[in-house]
Amino acid sequence: MVITPKRKIIIGLVSPISAGKGTVISFLQKRGFFCLSLSDRIREEIINQGREVTRERLLVVADQLRRDYGSDVLARRTWQIAQKQTLPKVAIDSIRGLAEVDFFKNQPGFYLIGLKASQRQRFLWARQRSREGEPLTFKEFVQIDKKDFFSGDGQVGRNISACLKRADFLINNNGTIEELEIKVIEVLEKIFANG
Repeated sequence: MVITPKRKIIIGLVSPISAGKGTVISFLQKRGFFCLSLSDRIREEIINQGREVTRERLLVVADQLRRDYGSDVLARRTWQIAQKQTLPKVAIDSIRGLAEVDFFKNQPGFYLIGLKASQRQRFLWARQRSREGEPLTFKEFVQIDKKDFFSGDGQVGRNISACLKRADFLINNNGTIEELEIKVIEVLEKIFANG
């Protein structure tokens, strides 16, 4: 199903690690969305420094960028790219801080979608996708998860819990990929009915 908005729509995604964000982004991309990630702004910075991109370095450099240039720096840089796109549908993932949510919520046509899934299920999905740098044990996963849910002061660091509370739509990803896609379509229909 192809859904086209009447005006430019920008969807942001927030979720804890391995809750299905990548699956949703892939789904949106196949439906004509131009997709961006705040994490790509961090990767660009690391590559510009001539360093290897690792999970730990992503976290450290993200926090340093926020301290040096303001808590919403990743959102601002990504928004500049989004605004240059001619496609009417844009999706932005890896929103993790309240300052980022606040920045995006002040932009026209922006909607925040939160994804949730149980910690145990997310760990199993992380093990299945077996990306480099993913935690190997449940204990390691819980430690990373805890930092993502709240680190720093929630403005400079990450605060997934608070971001999820600010979501315009919340999707519980507790089933199959097909069931997740149906939930995403239902949200898109609501968004586009408003836009």
